Amino acid sequence: MRLRRRFLVAFLVLTVVLSVLSLAGFTLYRDATIAQEEAALERVSETMASQLDVLLTEKGQTVGLWTETPALADHHSQEQAESVRSFVLSTSFSGASVIAANGTMTALYSEGTAPAQSRALVGQQFGNREYFQRAMAGETYVSEPVSAESGNRIVTISAPIHSDGSIVGTFNAAFHVRRGDFLAPIRQEQSTASGVLVAANGTTLYQRGPQPGDEGAVAVANATVDRTGWTVSTTRTESAVRSELQSITLLGLGTLGLVLASLSVFGWWLYREYVANFERLQGGLSALVAGEYGTTVSLSGPTEWTNVAAHFNELSETLARRRVEVTVLNRVLRHNLRNAMTVVSGTAARIEESAEEERLIEDASLIKRRGESLLKLADHARIVETSLRTDRSESPPRPIGPLVEETVADLRDEYPDATVATESSSETALVPDGDLVSVVADELIRNAIIHGCAEPTVSIDVTTTPERVSITVDDDGPGLPDVERRVLTESFVETPTDHGSGLGLWVVKWVVEWLDGTIAVTVDDGTTVTITLPRVREE
Repeated sequence: MRLRRRFLVAFLVLTVVLSVLSLAGFTLYRDATIAQEEAALERVSETMASQLDVLLTEKGQTVGLWTETPALADHHSQEQAESVRSFVLSTSFSGASVIAANGTMTALYSEGTAPAQSRALVGQQFGNREYFQRAMAGETYVSEPVSAESGNRIVTISAPIHSDGSIVGTFNAAFHVRRGDFLAPIRQEQSTASGVLVAANGTTLYQRGPQPGDEGAVAVANATVDRTGWTVSTTRTESAVRSELQSITLLGLGTLGLVLASLSVFGWWLYREYVANFERLQGGLSALVAGEYGTTVSLSGPTEWTNVAAHFNELSETLARRRVEVTVLNRVLRHNLRNAMTVVSGTAARIEESAEEERLIEDASLIKRRGESLLKLADHARIVETSLRTDRSESPPRPIGPLVEETVADLRDEYPDATVATESSSETALVPDGDLVSVVADELIRNAIIHGCAEPTVSIDVTTTPERVSITVDDDGPGLPDVERRVLTESFVETPTDHGSGLGLWVVKWVVEWLDGTIAVTVDDGTTVTITLPRVREE
């Protein structure tokens, strides 16, 4: 049914829209989670870089404070050597040296270096070293990492040594990047980042876990150490966020399932409360249209539906009773009318045959014709009743030409004073329910003859198109009265003061409408009535 299809289409469209919106929301939430991961990584990278910057600043301050030790300015003295040794032993630095203003190393102490090797370096020239030159320029300088013979990365912090207002040398302290407390903040930061990389101009100082560019990395964040320009990179892999993404996925699928389940429940309720009731009601109405009076329907749901069902069933039962009453009344009237008019027609015929007075013969003839007309009307009523109570598909069609010619021949015999002419009487186009169409043609032509002049002239024209068949009845009478025209062409309801003069035109109207046809009436020097019926296609 159309309503069911429309309901299903609307339900499917709504389901698809809500599903797409749910999936889109899930995707946006997943993307937002990844964006949050990236923001968290950026904060971690910035925190690590800041901590490294603080540590370098603190180490530079430590070196700067030791330059104020007077013994460091006394080159080649025992006090200078002891100060250098004491610095290394009391700090996290692994080695320290003093270089005089002329570039000569005057003191050196390094953990893990033999005394003889240290003494050999003292007195050597280091004036070409960048950390010495930057410190002599008055800067506390942090050098780039360099590889020691042990394979460790060493960073040197140099600061100028002042004496009497002038720079007399540099104090240079070295520490291993991977020793001591320098990388402790990075090692401790494991809450968010799966991988960490600290690099200085392409040289890796520290590396842990997956790195940027590795397969499965879903988020990467970089930060720069302000003091040195080193880069701190943190990485989060898919495996690290998989559990959270799985939770999001399950949440999204659960939400989608809940939406679909809610839609299904709501759709079933809506179908049961409305669509199913409409279908049952439509089925009942179709049964009434088909003449199955007495059909009942059962509608479920709220009081309004039960009230509709009660009213429908009451109407159906009333129509069933009315049909029985009308059928009985029609049968009784038709039976009594036929019996009475048979007596009247027979008596009139005997009077016509035995009378000698011309006026009496004419009156008897008129009575006989009117009686036969009423008998014909009773036959028409029987045909109409039988046809209207029969499935239309069971009523045989007939060719319109022979049907009209047969009707005209009967009327010519019945009304010899009338002139009835036909055109296109050989037309073989089929019309539905030939018996009913024969009744219509008879009633129209008979009405034109009876209400015409003393010697009426009636012409019948049959025309066809690929889809329709038209029968036109034209007479030279005084014209169809307004009330009779309204019977044929309008939804006319008779009243005690406004009604037609007979039953024939009502029969025409009912039959034509029953056959899905139309009626047109023109009054101008007579009356022209045209009925148009659907044409039955020949198989």
